[in-house]
Amino acid sequence: MANELLLISLAASFGAMLLVVGAYLWVVRRERDSARALRERLEGFGSSFDSFSDTSILKRAATDADLIDRFIANRGSLAVVEDEMRRAGMKWTVRQFASYVLAGFVVGIIAAYWLPFVAALPVGIVCAAAPFFIVTRTRKKRDRRVEEQLPEAVDMLVNSMRAGFSLQAGMNVIGAELPAPAGPEFARFYDEQRLGIDVKQALINLQARLGTLDSRMMVLAILIQRETGGNLAEILGNLSKVIRDRIKFRDSVSILTAESKVSAYILSALPLLLFAVIQMSNPDYIGELTGTPSGRMLLGYAAASLAIGVLLLQKMAKVEQ
Repeated sequence: MANELLLISLAASFGAMLLVVGAYLWVVRRERDSARALRERLEGFGSSFDSFSDTSILKRAATDADLIDRFIANRGSLAVVEDEMRRAGMKWTVRQFASYVLAGFVVGIIAAYWLPFVAALPVGIVCAAAPFFIVTRTRKKRDRRVEEQLPEAVDMLVNSMRAGFSLQAGMNVIGAELPAPAGPEFARFYDEQRLGIDVKQALINLQARLGTLDSRMMVLAILIQRETGGNLAEILGNLSKVIRDRIKFRDSVSILTAESKVSAYILSALPLLLFAVIQMSNPDYIGELTGTPSGRMLLGYAAASLAIGVLLLQKMAKVEQ
């Protein structure tokens, strides 16, 4: 009885908090939408990249290959979450994301109301983690789409420059011709440099928004050419071939590791299916496991071991490119 009252109180508290947050978001939504539209156009023009000096890009690349990405490390956890959602192409704010996490936790607690109290917390954590999974999954899909579009974007830039267009004009052509998600990012680069942002800074901003290794290679190639000279169209043409070869290699790796991934899914599903079959065919037999504290402890240990095993199998099947 005490556990039931605690669950009800916890759900009511979180529900009241969500109502307050929801009311606040509804009241200020119109004002935030207009402010967000301006911020999305102008954000990151200066303050986010103050750590980049005018020293040689060759020296920075040699001493720290991840320097373009590491600006995120000093911006705080909330900024990291916001960057992840922006890279995923989602319109959520940090407050909305936190609200969804709390809502998932409350839903998990309510859904686990009929379970033992020791099982309610894991269920609540799983439901609260759903927004994180959605953001990560959406970002990975967007990154994959950007990687697929980038060779075409580089080819369009090469053809534009060979036709006599400047780098900026070529980026504008990509933004006009290429669909989302990569096209609007190149169009934003063109808008930024037209608004007075240095081309070098706008390129760094472009790479930060795209966030893929191939986009970094493109940006570094352009920055190096701007400092050392050379035929940029030829450099980018060779880069386009390298990117296409990387995509072919990644697809080949996916095919070769498909068996390991499927094995991980099957091995992880078998214990759950067996548990469900025994539960339906002989509930008293499973009751000895779920109805005692030691049995529930063993179930928790089995679930943790299963999760670790699945993660290890996925790690073994993952090949760094």
